[in-house]
Amino acid sequence: MNLKQRIDTLQGQRGRATPPASAEVSDLTARIRRMQASGRQRRRPPAISEAELARRLRAELAAPGLIRIERRLPLTKVHGKAQLGALTQGLEGLPAAQGLDPQRLVFLDTETTGLAGGAGTTVFLLGLARLEGRHLVVRQYLLSRFEGEAAMLEQAARWIGEDSVLVTYNGKRFDIPLLTTRALLAGRTEPFSTRQHLDLLYPVRRAFASRWADCRLATAETNLLGFRRQNDLPGSEAPAAWQDWMRHNDPSRLPAIGLHNLWDLLSLVGLLPALAATFQSPLRTGGDPLGVAKSWLDAGQETRALGVLRANCVNLKPEGQLLLGQMLARAGDWRHALPLLRRLAEQGNAAAKERLAKYYEHVARDFGQALDLARALPAEMDPPRRVQRLRRKLAAPPAGAG
Repeated sequence: MNLKQRIDTLQGQRGRATPPASAEVSDLTARIRRMQASGRQRRRPPAISEAELARRLRAELAAPGLIRIERRLPLTKVHGKAQLGALTQGLEGLPAAQGLDPQRLVFLDTETTGLAGGAGTTVFLLGLARLEGRHLVVRQYLLSRFEGEAAMLEQAARWIGEDSVLVTYNGKRFDIPLLTTRALLAGRTEPFSTRQHLDLLYPVRRAFASRWADCRLATAETNLLGFRRQNDLPGSEAPAAWQDWMRHNDPSRLPAIGLHNLWDLLSLVGLLPALAATFQSPLRTGGDPLGVAKSWLDAGQETRALGVLRANCVNLKPEGQLLLGQMLARAGDWRHALPLLRRLAEQGNAAAKERLAKYYEHVARDFGQALDLARALPAEMDPPRRVQRLRRKLAAPPAGAG
């Protein structure tokens, strides 16, 4: 094809009729609208009333916008390998729970729209549990509309009562401050920040932070209770599942939220006696004797702390051996303290050397031994002053001489 023929071909193509651009846009817009309408029809399920939602959840409509789900579980029920009734057998083994009546305990866990806390975060499910006779009663408050929040806080406050002790997992930093904020915003009196509070995250950390990869509730319930969740809705997905109901009238995942929250509460109930057993005998559950002993010391229970360290002496790391040696020394049990302190001093432990220097100076009155140990102390322990004092004692004539 020569140049003239090519030009004639292009001119012929230009002359063909084409539909106006406005007609194409109009046709495309109509197609998009039809697709959107079809999508809306597929996504929108039949409208469900709050009463019908409550019926489907085997619950009751407690107030406009609020559904209350209640279960009565026999204390013979097992959660993992933990029987719920173990809670009634005493909690004296846990420092923070000493003297607490199990009947006063109210276990609390929330499901929220986010983990940041603050005024923008809403508690859409509040789970509570407590002992009543031979049952554990679990009560869950689910918001079906935001308008139900005030009723949820009021009813929860009445059920908690005035003499209760709240039991949570990380509740001191998250659940309780959040509930307090929501109550203040709703203009309601809040019972959450004023109640005695036992947060199980802290004893778990003391006993197991050096043993486990993390101290999340899921890790604690697996390791201590032998409970492994099957087909659980992760807590991170709970807000989206609730929004399915709020935005799209889709309640399909609400039962999964309730089950997740129920398992959280049952794990709290099971963990309390498991931790009490741990703080009596750490190695029985794979706990850290040193962390447990420090908890007893913080509680002013030095005898209990010493008992834990002595019972687990062969399993203690140098830090634990040092604490045991120092406690034995304070108790005047030098027969058991000296071998520990001498072994640590030979390994270069400065604190053990300092404790031995005090022993030789003030108890054994062996100033030469004390001086040798003082000279080996690091500068931050101020050995010059100690050395000078010991030199003066060595130079002084024996008592009664002359």
